[in-house]
Amino acid sequence: MTMTTIKVQAEVRDELARLAADDLGGVTLGTALEHLLTEHRKAQILTAYTRLQADPEAWAGYQSELDEWDTVAGDGLAGEA
Repeated sequence: MTMTTIKVQAEVRDELARLAADDLGGVTLGTALEHLLTEHRKAQILTAYTRLQADPEAWAGYQSELDEWDTVAGDGLAGEA
């Protein structure tokens, strides 16, 4: 794995260190950043679903597509990869 250095304000580094120590069980700052990025991505996905649900036509289309995939999932190929 390639490592790099980033410049951040000391206050940001200290806050990240506190989060890593107190909220994430003492992980490294790099792992804490990975965690924050993952949480950010999850929040973006949830926001996208909320926007989708706000559009009844788009939401119905999404639900219809899910139903189609559910049909495929039951294709009778149990154990096939």
